[in-house]
Amino acid sequence: MDRTSSPTASALVGRDRERGLIDAVLDEAAAGRANTLVVHGEAGVGKTALVSAAAAGRTDGLALYGAGLPLSSMTVPLLAIRSLVRGLPESVPALELPTGNDVSEAVLRVDAWLDTLADAGPVALVLDDLHWADQTSLDILQYVVAGPEHRRLTVLATVRSGAVSDAHPLARWLADVRRLPRVDEIVLAPLDKEATLDQLTNLLGETPHGSLVDEVYARTGGNPYFTRLLAAGLPSDARTLPAALPESLRGALVRTSSTLSEAARRGAQVLAVGGHPMAYDELDEVAPDLGWDAIAPEAIAAGVVDALPGGRLWIHHPLLAETLEAELPARERRARHRAFARWWEARPPSAEESAEAARTAHVADHYFHAQDADEARTWALRAARAAESAGMWSEAQRLLERELARGTASGADGVRRDLLHRTQHATEMSGDITTELRLIEELLALIDPDDEPLAVAELLIRRTYLRFHTGQRFDDTDALEVAEALARSRPPSATLVRVLSWQVMNGRWKTDRNVEMSEEALAIARDIGEAVGVALAGRTMAATFGDDAATAIACGTEAMETGVREGDWLTAQFGAKWSADADDNPWSPWYAERVARARAYLMEAGAPSHVTLTFAVLEADARLYMGEWEEGVALTRACLAGSMTPMWDAGARLGLARLAVLQGRPSEAVAHLARAEELIADAPRFAALEFDAIRAMISLSVGDVEAAYSHALNGLGWETQAPTMVEYLVPLAARALADHVERRRAGGDDVDELLQRVDELARSHPHIELEEREMRPWCAAEAETFQVMYRAELARARQSEDAGLLWRVATIRARRACLAWDEAYAGWRWAEALLRSGQHGRETATVLRDAHRLALRLAAGPVVEALERLAAGAHIPLTEVMGHPDGAPAEAPFPGLTAREREIVTYLVAGRTYAEIADALVISEKTVSSHVSNILRKTGARNRIELAVLAEQRRTPGAASVR
Repeated sequence: MDRTSSPTASALVGRDRERGLIDAVLDEAAAGRANTLVVHGEAGVGKTALVSAAAAGRTDGLALYGAGLPLSSMTVPLLAIRSLVRGLPESVPALELPTGNDVSEAVLRVDAWLDTLADAGPVALVLDDLHWADQTSLDILQYVVAGPEHRRLTVLATVRSGAVSDAHPLARWLADVRRLPRVDEIVLAPLDKEATLDQLTNLLGETPHGSLVDEVYARTGGNPYFTRLLAAGLPSDARTLPAALPESLRGALVRTSSTLSEAARRGAQVLAVGGHPMAYDELDEVAPDLGWDAIAPEAIAAGVVDALPGGRLWIHHPLLAETLEAELPARERRARHRAFARWWEARPPSAEESAEAARTAHVADHYFHAQDADEARTWALRAARAAESAGMWSEAQRLLERELARGTASGADGVRRDLLHRTQHATEMSGDITTELRLIEELLALIDPDDEPLAVAELLIRRTYLRFHTGQRFDDTDALEVAEALARSRPPSATLVRVLSWQVMNGRWKTDRNVEMSEEALAIARDIGEAVGVALAGRTMAATFGDDAATAIACGTEAMETGVREGDWLTAQFGAKWSADADDNPWSPWYAERVARARAYLMEAGAPSHVTLTFAVLEADARLYMGEWEEGVALTRACLAGSMTPMWDAGARLGLARLAVLQGRPSEAVAHLARAEELIADAPRFAALEFDAIRAMISLSVGDVEAAYSHALNGLGWETQAPTMVEYLVPLAARALADHVERRRAGGDDVDELLQRVDELARSHPHIELEEREMRPWCAAEAETFQVMYRAELARARQSEDAGLLWRVATIRARRACLAWDEAYAGWRWAEALLRSGQHGRETATVLRDAHRLALRLAAGPVVEALERLAAGAHIPLTEVMGHPDGAPAEAPFPGLTAREREIVTYLVAGRTYAEIADALVISEKTVSSHVSNILRKTGARNRIELAVLAEQRRTPGAASVR
């Protein structure tokens, strides 16, 4: 739509459903049925941006924008209507409004004016902040809303939730228009966490760290305006928010409560200090000096306080509560906290564990803010125990970390050590492995391995896992060997079982030794009746890399079930993952379904989110590789909005980097790669992730073939496990050389030196690299695909005659292996090879069209563009050929042509190539070309495209000419 005085709209996120509803309303009006939609929502939730974007996004018609204004010292008649007609384009008829107070004629004038506009095309009337509109504007708008049904007019109005009391003029207006036909309302809720992630990504220019998303969402409650103000000026790699609120945000929050009386403001401040919804009688008990019956209704009417179900009161927004509490003088604030602490302390204990944990935490927190150190410590430790019993691990961690930060009395190392152990366990259960690693390092510094070898061995085992999942070290064999020596210094124990199992799972996988260690661990575990689950997980890993899939699947399934029974979620996670990995390729459809079922099973069993998110990342990765990229992106977004370990976080970002490359967004891919490298300190040698393959792909996408070749070779020849995507590396190296050769040849440069490098690559790597595991069906299909693609890239570089055949085989094998992206690429190269060999017949056209159709489905921009260039150069239309069902062409609409010429015209218009026409009519391509020359001469068309347009014009009289 043409826009007049539209607000600047920023990128919308998380509003697909609401945008669809507004689009449907606009479509209905465009079809001739007038309607009205009122959008409600709290301040800053994005009402204006939503309706403005929807109206501006239309390609036809006119959008008019107006707004109510919060004038306090004057009343301007028709102000909201006047704002609609400000700055109209010259093509829009003017509207004269009365200048005095007599506005009775304006009603009919505005309605008639809108009739004129709607006759010319669809009109969207967008009125923002209707709660501030003057009464005269509301009267006119009501007349318009009640107007004729059959006109192309949509009224879109926004109203701030909480701004319309029963006595507000808009309350009656809304009650009246709700009775009218064709009037609907929607409530715009705050964004969810995933949409907040998307908004932060837009604001920062990169996908933000999960901890930042968590903090922003917790503090803004999904309010887009507050999120924007909080994110202003943040660096893209920020992990937390600054301690102080931005001045712009603080000012906006202060303005929210600026209309309150002094008494109501003090009441809101005290309620904010309480930090929790409370009822009138509770507030009277804790703060009897305030008249809550009088001040609470005022705060509610101002939108500062919300009346919740059950007669409880709470501040409208978390950030507003922060601002109000900070306004209290420090001395009074401490006194109020002390009063709240004593009130919660006097409450009777709850039989429900989570409620009791919350009550004791309130006592601890209020004493802490009151600066009563001894009481705060006593209640913090008590509250942490209650939270641990209730399984509220993040809450227990928060309380215990605060006590650790406050320190302990001199000579109380034992007390601090116990506190460290408790906090470490809480962080393990909550999934905060970065904090846990720091705690373990401190514990290792406190414990003497000679006195407590098993305790130190347990910490070393856990540290190995944490170093891996925080990206600090892929292979920690040295530390595990120390742990094994410590564990073997005592009788066989669960600690020894865990050490042996972790050595198997550590990454330096030597099949015979691993099988031996895993069998020893399982035997000890079954003998002592402890740590059976982790021993089974280790046995799963050993069997997977020992080509014993049946044992791996059985042990992995048992490990998962044992871990669930024992509440050992890490063991359950490893058992589920490795039993799935043992059975087939992690990029197969079967694998995606398997890990989805594992995730559902663990979620139902009560596993924490940081465990279940692992399987969401695995499923997303599989779906991205198979070409189900929309599903993969949706899953990845959900994962990034959650709390993942750095290793899985980086893995998700590398998946998005690969997708961005394949879809032609290299700068986005570079950003995802950079964030993954930031998360993984050991990125140059971190085999669990596909850094080298992604680097090579990005370099190829920007034409840096030497860097691509270097990155691909860098990923080969590792001493430990081969890196993820290792099977891609040799083909990528060959592709880089082939691209380089073609570029040199196109410039007329010598390619002998490059061909020598091609031969050297072929000699040093006669086969692609593979991970060490049994060749099960999907793995074998994948390996065969990449081996043929490698040979095909070598043939492309050498301009071998068998290149076309190799690309044909690669295309077919990629399809069988469900490698959609590789199928589209191989199809492009196959078509290219066919055209280079002079084949322009039906097979070439079919290959081009099939590859183009697949590339379009994948949104694989670079391949789509390459195929379209090939098709244009070969004069092969990429549209589907639609012939008559029985093969007989329809009659062409040109007089003066022979029967054969009319027949050929029909085939040309249908999109057939010369070769296809020759095959269909059993004539030579040369004869077809001769006929086409005669047809163009007789019809006056300059080419076959213009011929198709002329044919359509003759079938549809009155069609516009393009000549």
